[in-house]
Amino acid sequence: MKRLTLILAGVLMTLTAAVSAQDVPYEEGTHYVALEVPIKTRNEGRIEVAEYFSYGCPHCFSFDPLIGAWKEKLADDVEFIRTPAVWNKDYEVYAQTYYAAQALDVLDTIHTPLFEAIHLKQERLNDPRAMARFFGEHGVDPADFAKAYSSFGVRAGTQQAVARGRAYRSGGVPAIIVNGKYRVEGSMAGSMANVLKVVDFLIEKERAALQSQ
Repeated sequence: MKRLTLILAGVLMTLTAAVSAQDVPYEEGTHYVALEVPIKTRNEGRIEVAEYFSYGCPHCFSFDPLIGAWKEKLADDVEFIRTPAVWNKDYEVYAQTYYAAQALDVLDTIHTPLFEAIHLKQERLNDPRAMARFFGEHGVDPADFAKAYSSFGVRAGTQQAVARGRAYRSGGVPAIIVNGKYRVEGSMAGSMANVLKVVDFLIEKERAALQSQ
């Protein structure tokens, strides 16, 4: 009888472990990685999701409709931001343009047209003068763009993006950083659609951690 009890206990433990494994569909080191040094987020009371991207990246362009639809459904306790990559001179122009558009309060309206101009129309917008003309075609005075582009705030934002990019330790874009702690890339998740599933999982993980505090 004692032996039977031990056998049943062992079976129960095995089943419990199997169920627990099913409850955790994504594994650290396989589907996502933990940052060696966590990054301070803007609002510790909310879960920050940061897209690391560049307007010059074709994969980011393909991913943009997916993440655009996804972020519209986020709960109130989740804050979505973008961090532009600054890896070379072209990417630096795109990053500075991102912050200039933000400063001019036209980011939401210029974001998709800028992506499309670079990747569908093959426009060369990798210098500030060309970018000023592009903004002029979309209702922004080129002089206003030039002033914002060269402003202290925009240059400071670009430098902060450089620092965050180093901390992300990402080998490519797009990548998603969840609450300054975890990085998810397409090569880890298997596809960019799966990236968002992993991100959803990590959001729930962080939400549970916040609620337990």
